[in-house]
Amino acid sequence: MTKKSPTTPAKNFNMNTIKKGQDKKTEYIVSKRSNGVKYWKILKLEEKKCLKEFEKKKKINLEEYKKGKYINNKQALAVTYSQVFKKNPKCEKYIGSKKSKSQQKKVTKKSKK
Repeated sequence: MTKKSPTTPAKNFNMNTIKKGQDKKTEYIVSKRSNGVKYWKILKLEEKKCLKEFEKKKKINLEEYKKGKYINNKQALAVTYSQVFKKNPKCEKYIGSKKSKSQQKKVTKKSKK
């Protein structure tokens, strides 16, 4: 049994980096397990379409932000997410995280007295 994923470890790449496997046909994407370890996951056709659509919309919306349509780049990105999810709700599974920054637990450091 031979390893089909890329030879270089996934930990050396950023999230969502796409590389071809050793068989030169299958594409793999860097993903992260719940324990924080990065690994190579086979890139599904639907996931590839979602990522492509997201990047296309993001480019358009950031250009519109520079022209003054949006208040800041966060708003442009938020609009991008909503446009992609409205067009294809299944993309929510592949793009972004389910928790927003306000929902994540805030860790505060206690100062010593």
